[in-house]
Amino acid sequence: MKMIREAVDTMVLFERASVNPIVINCSKGTLRINKVIKVWKERRNLRECFIYLCQIEGRENPAELRWDIESNRWFIEKL
Repeated sequence: MKMIREAVDTMVLFERASVNPIVINCSKGTLRINKVIKVWKERRNLRECFIYLCQIEGRENPAELRWDIESNRWFIEKL
C-alpha cells in the first residue's frame, strides 16, 4: 500500500495549551473529527511538525493529520 499526502484546509480549536483539529476539508469532502487519539512532535522532511492521530466520523481507521509549523499548513496522510 502507498501512503498519499494531501494538503487540506482544517478548522482548529485553540485551547490554552493545545491546538485541536475539528473539521477537515479535503478532496473527499468535509470530514468531522470525533476525537484526537494521540499528538506528538517530530521532524519530517527536515521540518518540525505536530502529528495528530484522529478518529474521523464514519471511518473505522484513524487518520493521521500533520501540521507543518513553519509553513502553517495541514496535511492528511491516507492509504
